[in-house]
Amino acid sequence: MKKEKKNSESNRNRDPFGIRVKWFFFRIFKVVLFGLCVVFSIWFGYRLHYFLFESPFFRIKKVEVAGVSEELQEEILHFIHLDDLENNYYNLLKYNVNALNRHLQTMPKLRSVRIIKDYPSTLRILAQPRKAISLISANGLFFADSEGVIMQKVQPCQLKGVVFPVITGLQETNIEPGTKIGEEAFFKALDIQGAFLKHNEILYDKLSEMNLNPQGDITAVFIGGAEIRFGRKDPLKRLPELDAFMKKFISPNMTLEGFRYVDLRFNKQIVYALR
Repeated sequence: MKKEKKNSESNRNRDPFGIRVKWFFFRIFKVVLFGLCVVFSIWFGYRLHYFLFESPFFRIKKVEVAGVSEELQEEILHFIHLDDLENNYYNLLKYNVNALNRHLQTMPKLRSVRIIKDYPSTLRILAQPRKAISLISANGLFFADSEGVIMQKVQPCQLKGVVFPVITGLQETNIEPGTKIGEEAFFKALDIQGAFLKHNEILYDKLSEMNLNPQGDITAVFIGGAEIRFGRKDPLKRLPELDAFMKKFISPNMTLEGFRYVDLRFNKQIVYALR
């Protein structure tokens, strides 16, 4: 009994040291394992960052622009600096589509735009162009659309094939691409022009100029010098009277060129003068 008791006391004396050794090595193992995990996490994070943001996999290799002419496609790519993808690196994941959208909205020739990321390497731009329906003469020649937005400045050599008339006499002085015309008379002139195109192509084909004076009066000037003076109040309401007048007086023997002017500014009557 005494011997067993001594052995038991001896084991108890030895156990604390053995346990401490085991715990020491276990802690060393945890520290090493933690360090390996940290090193692996750093390595994995670096490789993941490289793959996502620097590798060729998500590099923009192609930009597709749809909905516009080839000429405007080139203008758009140059405008957003994506016309040289071979020599410049752009990452599709990091590319700020909202900023690009806002930037494209400042392009006067575009009415609306939608941008789609097509992973892994294609950027798609769906654009709706503005359509020029009027030619503005104001310190130069400018195309404008139905909203009165000045699209671009043009040279006389660019007017080949242009069939719409020139609008003169605008009171606004800040006419440049991107600005928007606010004059009421301008939009009334567009309405008259559109009504001619829709209901009286003979008049439209001969329409040369829509003049706006400082009082807001609108005068349509035709090839040959004839004028139709609409005034400023509801010019569209006088068009039925003008049609009746034209049917009555215009004939093979009397063309529009035979008139010096047709004046619609007076209520319930039309005043005219022959050449």
